[in-house]
Amino acid sequence: MKRSPLLGVLATPVAPFAAALMAYLVCHPPRPKRVKQPTEFGLTPTEIWIPAPSPDKSLHAWLFEGDPRRVVIVGHGIGLDKSRSLLYARFLHEARYTVVLFDFRNHGASFTDRGLTKFSERFADDLIAVVRHVQAMPEHAEARFALYGFSMSSFAMLHALGRLDKIDAVVCDSGPVPDPDLAIRNLLRAGMVPVPAALRNAPAISVFEAVFRPLAAASTSTPPNWPPAPTSRGYDTVPMLFLIGDKDTVMSTNEVRSLAEPYPHAEVVVVPGAAHMRPIAVDPDRYHTVVLDFLGKSLGED
Repeated sequence: MKRSPLLGVLATPVAPFAAALMAYLVCHPPRPKRVKQPTEFGLTPTEIWIPAPSPDKSLHAWLFEGDPRRVVIVGHGIGLDKSRSLLYARFLHEARYTVVLFDFRNHGASFTDRGLTKFSERFADDLIAVVRHVQAMPEHAEARFALYGFSMSSFAMLHALGRLDKIDAVVCDSGPVPDPDLAIRNLLRAGMVPVPAALRNAPAISVFEAVFRPLAAASTSTPPNWPPAPTSRGYDTVPMLFLIGDKDTVMSTNEVRSLAEPYPHAEVVVVPGAAHMRPIAVDPDRYHTVVLDFLGKSLGED
């Protein structure tokens, strides 16, 4: 779009209000009217409703039965839903893993939370509720478990690890990084926040960013003691796989490496040519091989 200085000046008074709305929508996104269905991927789920940490609220999940001794809990990116993780569920299920996809609060079919702050903690609470619910199923009493997150949900996966028992592996795709606030800024600058066209011009865009960044950061709220100490429980023993594209402008390879390297059992795999959340699309064969080799070593073979 051609830059219009006049339009940027005229739009500046509304920029703070639009920025506040967009910051709210980061953790309260509009829910899509149509979502992909498991049958489109040759999958047939068992639908389960999981009691949420909030009273009388539920999280919605799909369970794809495979080997009951090897379970992978899969999240989704911020603003998306579990249907966007069906591509991953398919190759995991074809490898005979039991796979659970779930919607975080305010996403997909899960409950609505109108809170304004501390969503990093709230999303971690959701993940913990799902893991404990599946771990309590008799058929999975002796199972080995892996957590699998993407982009902003990778923060929840890593954050929750220290509060869970019997987790045997963590896979993080396109994140996380040491500074979540920097990731929020990069989301905006990468064009992944739907800024109205009139506000993309200077000086309106500067005002928009100045308001959006602190409000969005307050909404997610960096977890306490982030990143988790590599010597603390779980982080010192659990194998971790971090996948990142070298074209990712939201969470850079250097930032992901700097977070991962202190952990004694962490591995970083860089996918050439891949942008944010695109490693699987750029090189699916290598992606499948890397993930399945890692999970095979961590959870055991079928």
